[in-house]
Amino acid sequence: MLVLVYGTWLLAFWPGVLGEDSLAVLLEIEHPADRHSGKPALWYWFVRLCYEGTRRVEVPISILMGLAVLVFARILAWYWQQGLRKSCVALLILVCATPHMVYFAGTLYPDGYYAIAVAGLLFELWVAVRAGRMGTAGLLVTAVTLPFAAFARPNGIIFLVPVAIALLWVDRRSRVWISVILVTSIGLNIAATQARRDLPSHGALFPLAIFETANFLQPRPMNLWTSQPRVLPETVQLLQQRGIYDQVVRYYDPDYWDPLVFNPEGPRVMGLPKEDRQALVEHFLTYNLWHNIPKFAGSRLNVLLTSALAQGGLPAHSYAAHVLGQVESQSRFRLPGWRKAGARLFNLYERSYDLRWLFWTPFVGIALTLWAVGAGWRRRDRALLLVGIPMGIQFGAITLFSIAGEYRYLLPFFTVPLVLIPAFLGIGSSADS
Repeated sequence: MLVLVYGTWLLAFWPGVLGEDSLAVLLEIEHPADRHSGKPALWYWFVRLCYEGTRRVEVPISILMGLAVLVFARILAWYWQQGLRKSCVALLILVCATPHMVYFAGTLYPDGYYAIAVAGLLFELWVAVRAGRMGTAGLLVTAVTLPFAAFARPNGIIFLVPVAIALLWVDRRSRVWISVILVTSIGLNIAATQARRDLPSHGALFPLAIFETANFLQPRPMNLWTSQPRVLPETVQLLQQRGIYDQVVRYYDPDYWDPLVFNPEGPRVMGLPKEDRQALVEHFLTYNLWHNIPKFAGSRLNVLLTSALAQGGLPAHSYAAHVLGQVESQSRFRLPGWRKAGARLFNLYERSYDLRWLFWTPFVGIALTLWAVGAGWRRRDRALLLVGIPMGIQFGAITLFSIAGEYRYLLPFFTVPLVLIPAFLGIGSSADS
């Protein structure tokens, strides 16, 4: 069933969905000396190795969709074998084969398979710790999910921790093989990082600091009196000296930091000297944040809800035509004979999109994560904590540091119910089926 759904989708929207992030990594592959996508090294090398020899973007996308089918099929097969057949069918329809899940799996973005890999990895750890061992199927899924879960996105590195801890609670054979997978994954990431032209990363603090500083500088018509300035005068002076103060105020968008960085007419804040960026972070952490707690909290909630309700931007199904025109690809945009199927599937996707507040919601996964942390602590259930704690840390980090209202950042919370529903229903496994 999953092969049919994912295969039909790819053929209908050949060669897959491409966006600006896809274009950035393809241009870096074609012009590595003067382009840098900013994407993690492991993701860059995965796309490069799949694309460079063939110049066909459908190659990496097909592999990602195939891995997605493998991971989902493994989890659903476990449900079926455990007698959870209604849950199996429900999760197939409501999670694994939903139009937007297939859409994200079929994009040349790391986020779709990252969310699937996180669910697959945590599921295998949960089953293995409960059973005291990891079987062959579990080892296979761990091998194809751990590298992407840990290194396809910067915040994924937290998932190395539950893998390392799980080594303490499985038998010797499983411990050896999991260790091999863990060391190999880390080695691959190190090799990928060293083999790539490195550019300094903006990190997590500066984007948050400049985004929220722009928020704090917005005009206040009431102009209520305060005993101290809401924004440190040195912050204002720094921005004025660099000639970008007015643009920082004008190009602030409460949902995205992109206008502050990428708009040609905007302040292009990543062009600030390193010492200025460090100063803005210091001002934010020592003064500006503490004098604007209500605005900061409101901004964090706004970005979170914009993401959770999928009100941010998504690459259009047809945007691949634009991307392919900018690169030296041999891929063909759309296959002959699939136009009607594409139109029907797009209509289904649009219906899902219209009700995305319901059918795309990550709140089920967020609620289950919070439950897992609490229930795992009360029960001293180490398998449950192994899933709940890293996902809880993910949620806290996204809430605190996210500077773009992108639904894809919360996509792992759409897939994590696959892991947590059996535990919530009080059903476990004494063996890795």
